[in-house]
Amino acid sequence: MSVVYVDSRGGAWVGRAVEAVAAGRTALDLGLCRIAESDAACRDILARATPPSRCSSAIPVAPARQTVIAEVPRRAVMTEAGPRVRRDDDGMGDRARLGDAFDVMDDQARRRHKGVVAKAWQVHLERCAEAAVTGKREPVWHEPRYVPPFASGQIAVGRDYAALTERCNASGLKCSSLEALRASASGGGDRETAVLRDMSRLRAFHHRIGHGLAKEVRRIRPAGAKRSAIRARTLVDQVCLGGRTLTAVLEHHGWTVDAKSRDALRDALRGALDRMQGVGGRAKENS
Repeated sequence: MSVVYVDSRGGAWVGRAVEAVAAGRTALDLGLCRIAESDAACRDILARATPPSRCSSAIPVAPARQTVIAEVPRRAVMTEAGPRVRRDDDGMGDRARLGDAFDVMDDQARRRHKGVVAKAWQVHLERCAEAAVTGKREPVWHEPRYVPPFASGQIAVGRDYAALTERCNASGLKCSSLEALRASASGGGDRETAVLRDMSRLRAFHHRIGHGLAKEVRRIRPAGAKRSAIRARTLVDQVCLGGRTLTAVLEHHGWTVDAKSRDALRDALRGALDRMQGVGGRAKENS
């Protein structure tokens, strides 16, 4: 004769101990939680891999691809009134490009700017209340202007540097092989000429960036952990090539992340990007 067990949930089983059933329920709940976490992670990956709705439908969903940014394709055309920039998408929608550290830092700056606007609006309301009490004229509201962390030319040269570095690395040669490549390209080859041109541009970029210090070590942390100096070339490579934000660069080198350090590093990166454009003074060479 079998014994039928009934628990408080209304579940029933035959001939099994209560402890075994409880252990089975615990394992089942853990398994369901892991499945839910996995499903949430998959949905997050697919959401990042899906291009924005304004992009062309021909762009597939690619989980291995990073977050993409929608851009309006444009081209310059000559009209009777002179050159004009017009949309050029043949009705297929916007194009997509991979997001980078500049996009992340711009998004962070815009979020911080919302807080600045909210604080300025609160101050404006207080001034309006004071003006109403004293019978004075109500002050005019001026919204604080958003200033991007980097200029468009600085971002463009940073992305150009990343694309140029990728092409040179894909060629299988190094800048140290430039003289040998120049000798082999004297015979006239399209590929050799293109690689030579890219190598020359990359070497010029490296020369303009320089090897000076972007963040110099001045003291040791109280806990004893040493900070490492951040050189201009390392800063540019980690942001433009490695996709790291200024905060991530500071943390990687052991620096405390605060507004002062971040602003100093931002100024150093701006200076390096300006030099890469041919703007500003010469790079500092520190030993």
